[in-house]
Amino acid sequence: MTDSIEHMAKRYQPYSAWTPEYVASLKAQVAASKWRTKTHVQPDTGLINDPCSLNFFNGKWHLYYQQFPFGPVHGLKSWAHVVSKDLFNWRRVPGDLLPEDEHDAQGAYTGSALVTHGTLRIMYTGNVRDEQWHRHATQLGAVLGADSRLFKDPKPLIAAPPAGYTQEFRDPFLFKYQDKTYVLVGGQRADHTGAILLYEKQPDKTWRFVAPLGIPDEFCGYMVECPNIAFINGKVVLVYCPQGLDQDFFEYENAFPNIALVADSFDPETGALTHQHLQNIDKGFDFYATRLANTEKDGTLAISWLGLPDTSYPTDDDGWEGVLSYVRKLDLRDGHVCLVPHPNVETLRETADDSLPTVTKADDNWSVADLTGAFELTMTLAAGQKTTLHIPDGDHDQLLINLDSDSGQGMVQRENRNNGGSLRQFGFPAGKTVTIRLFIDVSVFELFIDDGYRVVSGRFFGDTCPSAVRVTPAAAVSAVQAWNLRKDNGGL
Repeated sequence: MTDSIEHMAKRYQPYSAWTPEYVASLKAQVAASKWRTKTHVQPDTGLINDPCSLNFFNGKWHLYYQQFPFGPVHGLKSWAHVVSKDLFNWRRVPGDLLPEDEHDAQGAYTGSALVTHGTLRIMYTGNVRDEQWHRHATQLGAVLGADSRLFKDPKPLIAAPPAGYTQEFRDPFLFKYQDKTYVLVGGQRADHTGAILLYEKQPDKTWRFVAPLGIPDEFCGYMVECPNIAFINGKVVLVYCPQGLDQDFFEYENAFPNIALVADSFDPETGALTHQHLQNIDKGFDFYATRLANTEKDGTLAISWLGLPDTSYPTDDDGWEGVLSYVRKLDLRDGHVCLVPHPNVETLRETADDSLPTVTKADDNWSVADLTGAFELTMTLAAGQKTTLHIPDGDHDQLLINLDSDSGQGMVQRENRNNGGSLRQFGFPAGKTVTIRLFIDVSVFELFIDDGYRVVSGRFFGDTCPSAVRVTPAAAVSAVQAWNLRKDNGGL
């Protein structure tokens, strides 16, 4: 599949140039993939990557995410549009943001949106390439009305990066602060150090460059992507993706990290952030491009791409790549960023008696059977105990999770079928009883420990659909419960 669209010119040809016959053959190929999820957002065909915006608008949740529908590669990007009443059951609707104009001819890149005056106001990065394939980036505007009709602004909102910055200039994040509107844009200085650029919206609707956020260079690598900001319990939480971060300075194992910076205060006039510390918000294999949503009712929400740049996946051979995480709630506990699934995840549970998994306790293990590939498993690990969760794949494990509540150390091991590695180790609060919540969705896992103090997410690719779990030893855990999960896109 990848070889058939290897040439760059074909990846960036207009969407109208792809024939209906090609699209139909790609859909058939994708439909036959044994790794298609049941409850996660995934592409109908091709590739999805960054979530772009998540907003409650016109009575429902609207999610935009980046896509290339014509193969499992990064080509001419657009935004796909889905809506939901509960954040978990999504359906495609009109209102896609397509690369059709002079300012986004080589891609409608990541951005965000705010609900303003009865419309959804979007800012996104337009990508244009010259004959030498050099990038020219602008920050563009669009508006989605209550009738789901999308209109683009005729001129860029921010036409160029400030002096001293390169064309690596993208991923605007709109936010309100003290009754004013601001935007953060990921950037790169001329000396190839990363930065996050702060702009303020003026009364005449232009955007004034304020300053780069006051973050040390060693926090930023050579480029920053997907900046976000939230204000929680009197603290500032900045979630972003620094590329090229020194691993001797900050430990991470993925190609690029997705981290949080927690600060005591934010000055919108200078971009200053005080008393900063960094945290890895997900220790899994596949986690990037988190997009936050600051809401009045639900607090700060987060959704991420369960994938990585420069990483291949077995699904590439099936004509598709990438899923999005479940929507999570982001909060602070003693200055530590915690993530838990939004409570509406329970709408995915099958509750009919004939749909419930079988949970059995024996002398040496808990056995969970009659699982349908997508399921939720919860339990409590006692203080001072060790447990192992086995997800079998024939005579071996396709996913293995070890947790030690005495030392506060954990490990996830998967079958190594892509270039992202097979092992991740992580810590969590030691010497105490902890909750464990595991979601499996055919080829996706999301693990939450101690009410989201530690999160570990990723993809895994077994030969068989997950249908059982074994937990050993039996005495280490209690309150074992399980539900099969299903998706219902009706009722919108």
